[in-house]
Parts: sequence; structure tokens; C-alpha cells
Amino acid sequence: MEDLQELRDLIVQLRAENESLRLEQQTIRSAGTAQVSEAAVADRPSVGEASAETIDRFVFVPRDRKCPKFNGKSGIGISEWVDEVQACIRARCIPVADQAFFLFDHLEGEAREEIRHRSATERRDPAKIFAALRELYGCSLSYVALQEAFFSRRQQEGETLLEFSLVLMSLQERVKQQSSTAMPNAEILLRDQFVEFVLDPALRRELKQYVRRQPMCTFLEVRGEAIRWEREGVPGGARGRPFQIVKNAGSSQSLP
Repeated sequence: MEDLQELRDLIVQLRAENESLRLEQQTIRSAGTAQVSEAAVADRPSVGEASAETIDRFVFVPRDRKCPKFNGKSGIGISEWVDEVQACIRARCIPVADQAFFLFDHLEGEAREEIRHRSATERRDPAKIFAALRELYGCSLSYVALQEAFFSRRQQEGETLLEFSLVLMSLQERVKQQSSTAMPNAEILLRDQFVEFVLDPALRRELKQYVRRQPMCTFLEVRGEAIRWEREGVPGGARGRPFQIVKNAGSSQSLP
């Protein structure tokens, strides 16, 4: 009988302890939920703040932008490659510590070998990698030679007005890269160079008259007029042919 009573007392004690543990766990869960709710309410911005925060967080990052490779001999030039690779680094948010590895991965051929044989300090510094490649593959012409190339460039036979204008723009850009203050009136120089050296003499006269009528017109406006004039099918050659035919016809009639 005593053993039975002890067993009953033990059961009652265990039930009491179990109920106590259950209540304690309930209290802990309730307290945790209350803390989370208070934190959420405290961190929740107002309507205006929420809208501003939402707008700020919508950022388009073109992580799949393809970065070209540079080999030093063919394909993309050093200046274009530097611009492209820097844009890719910004778009992908590459950490500074990994940027040198990213640059090395996008080199090939002799350019890659050149950087591979540089000192560890240079290989780990993106700025020094750029400097080394610019020194090797940058423009080797002097400022005077580049300026002469720009001012002596004329439209070639078979070259369209668009092609001619792009060559002029490229030549001028190379001059400005050598000396940023070399052409303070670069836009006017580019416009006048284009007007002065178009191949068609009739178009050249038309463009000069256009510039005299609108002295503040830009290079792109002049080029647009020239291309429109060309596409309308009235280049100097087409204008000259009917006149030549009439002249020849008159000459043939005057022959005995």
C-alpha cells in the first residue's frame, strides 16, 4: 500500500512539473512575439518614407553585360577596352580586391603575358595594370602628328558622308586624348573640317551657305543636312550629268 501511495504522489508531482514547464514555454514564446512586433512597428516607415525607400531600392544592374577581351593586336583598342571593363566592374559591383583578377581574366595573348610577367604589386593593382597596358598599346603618334592627321583628312572616293564624319570624330578624339586643352573650340573645328573637305563641290557650297545662314549650327546639324541632301539623290555628280548631256548635245549639233 505504501508503494502504491508513493507511486501516486510521484505521478502528481510529475504532472505539476510538466504543467509548470508548459506555462514557462508559453510565456517565453509570447514575450518573443511581442518583441518582434514592437521592432517591426518601430522600423516601419511612414507612407512617404516607404515610397521613397521602395524607389531607392529598385536599381537595375546589368550583371550579364559581356566584357570584351583585349589582346593588344586585333579587335578592340586599349581606350575602348578600358572604358568597357570599367563599366562592367561598376555594373557587377566587383570588390576592389577582385578587380585585378577580373582584368587579368579578360586579357589574352601577348597582353596577358605582359601582365603575367609583371611584379606581384603591379598584378594586384588595377590602376597599374591599366597604366602598363596604356603605355604599351596606347597611341604612339605625337600630338603634332595627330593634329596634322585630323586637319588633312578629306573625304575619300567611295567613302560615305557618315563614314567620313566618323573618321573625323575619331581623329579629333585621339588629339583630345593627347592634350585635353588642345581644341577649346573642338565642336566648331569638327564642323568646319567636315564642311571644307566633303568630296562633292556642289554639296560643299551648299553646306558653306548653310553655315553662313546659321553660324551657331552644330556639327551634327550640318552632317544631318549633308546626309539628307545626299539621300535625296541630288549629289553634285547627278546635278552635273544633265548639264553635261545638254552641253554635249549642243556641241554635236554645231558640228558640220
